[in-house]
Amino acid sequence: MIEVSNLTKVYTNDGVETPVLHGLTFEIKTGEFVAIMGPSGSGKSTLLHILGTLDRPTAGSVRIGEMDPIALSDRDLAAFRNQKIGFVFQDHHLLPQCSALENVLIPSIASRGGGDAAEARARDLLARVGLADRMEHRPAELS
Repeated sequence: MIEVSNLTKVYTNDGVETPVLHGLTFEIKTGEFVAIMGPSGSGKSTLLHILGTLDRPTAGSVRIGEMDPIALSDRDLAAFRNQKIGFVFQDHHLLPQCSALENVLIPSIASRGGGDAAEARARDLLARVGLADRMEHRPAELS
């Protein structure tokens, strides 16, 4: 579950404040699918960056499950993000020097964990999206 309460984000650049999110409050229940829509500049990416713990709000609160990620230190937040948050970017953001399998394994490498179990899971996930025969290929070869 994700609970957002009175979320506000203001960017400051050269002393000029640009408010982006204004007291946003909502709840997303476990298993629920939500679309975030709006015109360019309406705060969609800012909201997603905050929900993904890539940015912190100016005010308000965010709860993801039982956690308040905003209250975590940068180090603990990085560990939380590595273990609890998944991203599917509009652009691939793959490392071109790594194979598809290596790209999928990066979070487990970053946390120094997983070993054979992480590789087996990565292989299974790639097979599930139709890349069983191409997981050793580099990103440019997957198109």
